[in-house]
Amino acid sequence: MKFTTLKIFISAISFLTFVTGCAPPEVENAGLISGTFIGIDEGTPIMLRSFKNGSLIKVAQCVSGVDGTFSLTPEKPLRQGYHQLIINKRWPIVLITDSTEAPIVSASVPDDKGYITNSTITGSASSELLASYYKVLMPKQDSLLLIQNSIKNLNNEDKTVATQTLNRLIIELDNLSLEFIKSNPESPSTLAALENLSPEKYAVAYKSVLKTLSKTYADSHYFTMLKTKYEKSISQRKIPNQPPPKKKTSGKNSTYSVGDEAPDITMNNTDGETIRLSDLRGEVVLIDFWASWCGPCRRENPNLVRAYEKFHSKGFEVFSVSLDSNKDKWLNAIKKDGLVWDNHVSDLQGWRNEASSAYGISSIPHAILVGKDGVIIGTHIRGAALETELEKLFD
Repeated sequence: MKFTTLKIFISAISFLTFVTGCAPPEVENAGLISGTFIGIDEGTPIMLRSFKNGSLIKVAQCVSGVDGTFSLTPEKPLRQGYHQLIINKRWPIVLITDSTEAPIVSASVPDDKGYITNSTITGSASSELLASYYKVLMPKQDSLLLIQNSIKNLNNEDKTVATQTLNRLIIELDNLSLEFIKSNPESPSTLAALENLSPEKYAVAYKSVLKTLSKTYADSHYFTMLKTKYEKSISQRKIPNQPPPKKKTSGKNSTYSVGDEAPDITMNNTDGETIRLSDLRGEVVLIDFWASWCGPCRRENPNLVRAYEKFHSKGFEVFSVSLDSNKDKWLNAIKKDGLVWDNHVSDLQGWRNEASSAYGISSIPHAILVGKDGVIIGTHIRGAALETELEKLFD
């Protein structure tokens, strides 16, 4: 589907949502979530999870009937917010609902693992609108990841073409999210589109959505998470129990800047072993703050992989600090994006990550380039700018 067609498509859905959104005071079977999943066996587990404090918490579970039908009702009434149906721990569908609605979901389950993008949802206007967004977004995201994974195996000419395609996809994804927000300003489904955008680059969109939904959706956990993300991007955090930096910095998103010595980071790697940033003294090191759930981070990863492959033999290392809270998702992202370097650390505390707090990181992705002597020589370095800087250093 072309983008111009998508714009009309989303606008039409928004209009229908507006026209039909006035539900009667009472909904039959309120709180019940039911439907049919084609392509699963009888007895397949279906779980309902609610988004809370950065994690998904199980709130109800059932098994499918002989024809793929299911129905479940949480023991406690659902709070207004984002929730997830996950089939056999493999195929998730996101819902925006609460105990006043009775959404009915139907979909064909694909052969491979991943989000279901062909679902039909009734009984929940916000969930239906969100499904229309994911239906267009997810295939593009999958194409992006395929290109990211293939670039490292291409020759220089093919890499150039693939990189150009990758950059066009990134712009297209950003525009998709922005247009969805513009077309559906009152819907809580815009929070999902907002999460795919960088709060630094798209601060206006963040401010607009958060302001619009503040009166109706501020008590939801998903809203709180994105509000915190936005606020971190516009304010600096001081290092606890440490002296102030050597000098005032004019840059955003970091307490330290060029000329400051990078504080040491001591944290566990993927095997649970403690490693230190200072162990890499004598090498040129890029400290990369990222997370598996961060779309801009994942889109930046091919640039890091390319730079690592080109300059590692000359003395370049990457020290990746993940702001994940789920270890499996962290490890899967490392594998899927081909992040082959050894120095991956995380304390699995999400935004409360000790290293990111100490460095005053307010939004990700964020990269800090450190010289062989441990002194910062560059910040906010992304894409082609990283390779340009490394070429100057090593050539």
